[in-house]
Amino acid sequence: MKTYTWKEAFKDACEGAKAGVSRYQTFVGYCYDMGKGVARDRKMARCWYEKAARNGNIDAIFNLAVINDLGLGIKRNAPRAVRLYKQAALRGDLKAQANLAVMLLDGDGVKKSTAEGIRWLRRAAQRGDSKSQYNLGHAYAKGEDDVRKNDRLALKWLSKAANQGHPKACRLLESLRKKVGTSRTRSAV
Repeated sequence: MKTYTWKEAFKDACEGAKAGVSRYQTFVGYCYDMGKGVARDRKMARCWYEKAARNGNIDAIFNLAVINDLGLGIKRNAPRAVRLYKQAALRGDLKAQANLAVMLLDGDGVKKSTAEGIRWLRRAAQRGDSKSQYNLGHAYAKGEDDVRKNDRLALKWLSKAANQGHPKACRLLESLRKKVGTSRTRSAV
């Protein structure tokens, strides 16, 4: 099997991208976005991602959401990022589900909705996203913003995130275990 350089892969993908194949359009956008095989050009990256997104490519939709969310090469557009994250999240993109959840919980680019944010967070956490598991565990541990404090659920989600090596989850889990262990001892006395 032939090994391609980034430059060769970019050149080959351009043919498919120009023919309207969304996965090649996304790849060409990625190459421009990261400067792989071609000089970095955020405007061209966005252009190719837009074409691929119009053809339904979930990765391109997510990449456009990130560009709008972080303002990469453009003015930040949080409402558009939310719309794009939601579009990708509804199609099953795990990272989009996690990012959408955080934007809903923070009210960033959209009216704050703790309930909807927690639902998206739970979806991503159940699918194994360690950041979502941490965020969900943190929400249950702190019991803020319309989330009922629940040590059992906090321990469950923080343990899952910690098992994947999430450093903040490890620290919060240790702290919560000490607190829960202490409170159980106190209530038994």
